Amino acid sequence: MSIVTLPFLVVQPTKPHTATVICVHGIGDDGRGWIPLTNELASALPHVKWVLPHAPQRPVTVYNKEWLRAWFDIPSFSFTETEDAPGMLDSVRKLDALVKAEVDAGIPQERIVLSGFSQGGAIVLLSGLGGRAVREGGEGWKLAGVAVMSGWLPLRDRFKSLISPHALTMPVFWGHGTDDPLVRYSFGRKSAEILKDQVGLALRWGDKGEAERAAFGSAGVSFLGYNSVLHAACSKERADLKEFLKRVIPDNHSG
Repeated sequence: MSIVTLPFLVVQPTKPHTATVICVHGIGDDGRGWIPLTNELASALPHVKWVLPHAPQRPVTVYNKEWLRAWFDIPSFSFTETEDAPGMLDSVRKLDALVKAEVDAGIPQERIVLSGFSQGGAIVLLSGLGGRAVREGGEGWKLAGVAVMSGWLPLRDRFKSLISPHALTMPVFWGHGTDDPLVRYSFGRKSAEILKDQVGLALRWGDKGEAERAAFGSAGVSFLGYNSVLHAACSKERADLKEFLKRVIPDNHSG
């Protein structure tokens, strides 16, 4: 039985609730960091409930072991040290409880999106694409999609062994600033290439934010770069995320 242990905020839909987006923040932030973006997107997605969880506090090595809200520990932003797999798997279980709560409330898993920024992007990839190997029972979720902003692929040396049977059909939005000083753009691209070359997901490259619109929201990864953007989500990326969400969780009761 999954029990929700994470504190979280909710931005309620303004029309009948038929879809949910769970928004996962980065290190040192909390769910409130997503409120400006959810407020920006809400009018275009009035049927969506937004769930904004707060990560537990823990010492984070890369920040001199300062206690911060984080989904797992990070030794450095070179991403070459041993990864905190136990912390990651614990966070997957915590996010699973949020997804299950939505399913138990009547929202089909095919109408739920996991979205994350930075470290949140890493953990939603593991949670959204991972199968039995990353959770206690269950083959993984068949979600509407996963959205990654300025993130990276965690446990990349063995990610193929962790995926769920639904991973290859999962739509993934991936946005990344070309001048990101923390999670380098080249590392984001390399992560997406691992999903294609080692896992087998389709991979479509955007050109500095110009997505291949016909395939946007279909199975596989749509990777979009945003020229001169740092470790942040620019207005173009936010607009692209809105378009992705409208495609994978459309308003079935519009009009």
